[in-house]
Amino acid sequence: MLFLTGFCNAADTPTQRVGLPLVIEDQYLAGPLLVPVPRRDREPPLVVQILETKPAQDGFRYNFEVQGLDAGTYNLGDFLRDATAESGSSTHKIPVTITTELPPGLPRPADLAPKSVPEIGGYRTVLKVLGILWAIVLVIIIYSFRKKKVSASQELPPPTVAERLKPLVQKASGDSLSTDDQAQLERLLVGHWRERLPELSEQEPAQVLRHLREHPEASPLILKLEKWLHTPNPDFSSDDLDQLLAPYRS
Repeated sequence: MLFLTGFCNAADTPTQRVGLPLVIEDQYLAGPLLVPVPRRDREPPLVVQILETKPAQDGFRYNFEVQGLDAGTYNLGDFLRDATAESGSSTHKIPVTITTELPPGLPRPADLAPKSVPEIGGYRTVLKVLGILWAIVLVIIIYSFRKKKVSASQELPPPTVAERLKPLVQKASGDSLSTDDQAQLERLLVGHWRERLPELSEQEPAQVLRHLREHPEASPLILKLEKWLHTPNPDFSSDDLDQLLAPYRS
């Protein structure tokens, strides 16, 4: 069954206003695992996120969040692609409508009646004083915030790649890694090895990952993550985890 958070038009096409999130839940799609097509510029009219993915017979069930940037009717399938592919889009037909209209049944706001401003002695002076006080308070707040931020940044060193990877790898071993977590994990791995290995700096993420499967330092973690996709191991020990993350501490 398909559940929608938004409102539907007469043809029951999932519909939402420009700029507001439209959540499509429990959408079954046959075939391989799909991921959103990366946005490489500001041209695509839809921003698509996969909130949750569940395996199903001959396919998967998805929870999507769609945000429309331009009004119109679009095929959500055009904004998805095979997770193992580097380009292209899916062939699924999932119409969604982005509109600038209010949903039916909402009352229109009443027109405001013009009113005259009462004449009060010293009104402009009071406004000036309040404006000056407000500006002083704002400056104090901004200064205090920046001072605290600078102090905090001086006291705490930035986390290492290993520290940022550790909670994501723990989730992966227990089969609790979300789609957003998986994307963050891939960015950290690819970014780290692009810095360590200059020959990978110009390659696409998929090419980098293929190269890392054969790299003596990178391959243990890469191969372990791929294994957990099929056979999770929530009892994976902390000592083994520290050993996998050793190449990422420098």
